[in-house]
Amino acid sequence: MSKTKIILLVLTAIIFCGGCTNARYLTDPTSIERQHDMRSNRVGKNIGEGYLNISFFILAEVLNSEFKPVESERTFKRISVINQSADSLFVNMVTDIVWKENGYCDIMGIVLPPGARQKLLVPYPAAYNVYFQSPWTEEEKVEVRTDSKLRQIKLRTGMTQIDSLKTN
Repeated sequence: MSKTKIILLVLTAIIFCGGCTNARYLTDPTSIERQHDMRSNRVGKNIGEGYLNISFFILAEVLNSEFKPVESERTFKRISVINQSADSLFVNMVTDIVWKENGYCDIMGIVLPPGARQKLLVPYPAAYNVYFQSPWTEEEKVEVRTDSKLRQIKLRTGMTQIDSLKTN
């Protein structure tokens, strides 16, 4: 194979594999099923929108008119939850967004080993309360909004505790 084909294959593999979400560290069956369902819903919308834009582009060329791409509202966002602590973290993400009338878009039962990263698909826009703890610490809470530019949630034990001021 030529050098150009190899480079194109490597770039294609990086693009397709780099954007994947998986359920590697998810332990809750409902959350795993919901992640798969959101991913298939998102892929279906993207493929449908792509075909629609191609057909409108061809029609615009045939009729010699201006092409305006069809863009639907963004409904999902990919984020990564990263464990920056030395211990495993147990993470639960709770929101008030309902998914297909069968429950909330909560993501429960994430067990992250030290240094691990879990990619997730979450509704956009949404607000999540992220509860996390290690086996030896108390539960902590961080509030996250998916409509911000934030793509990574970096968690470590003790990050929400405020040290008391020492007075002399």
